[in-house]
Amino acid sequence: MPRHACDLVADRTPVPSAGQRDRYPGRWLAWLDGVPDDERDEDATALQAAVGHFGVTGDHDRYELLITHNFVIGWFVRHVLDAPLWRWIGLNQANCAITIVQWDPVRPPALVSFNDTGHL
Repeated sequence: MPRHACDLVADRTPVPSAGQRDRYPGRWLAWLDGVPDDERDEDATALQAAVGHFGVTGDHDRYELLITHNFVIGWFVRHVLDAPLWRWIGLNQANCAITIVQWDPVRPPALVSFNDTGHL
């Protein structure tokens, strides 16, 4: 499979803006406030763009292998499960684990596997 760098799945941490803080449980806010500026993705703008880019269907099957970080994977899983915005927190992946999501034009996205380490 050809490979290339893709900023859409670069390591980042979704953090709520001042107007969205009430959508996150209070117990997480102090931790989120400590996220370094260069890792912050306010209101998950970049991660929503990543889902918008990769989470589409077309006339032909498409397979993409994304190699990325814990919070990015957590955001995709949160999206696929239609979970609350903050629910990416705590969806921890093992190093080298495989998570598979599937988009279908006639059904909601599906979580095929999560955090699979059987290949290791």
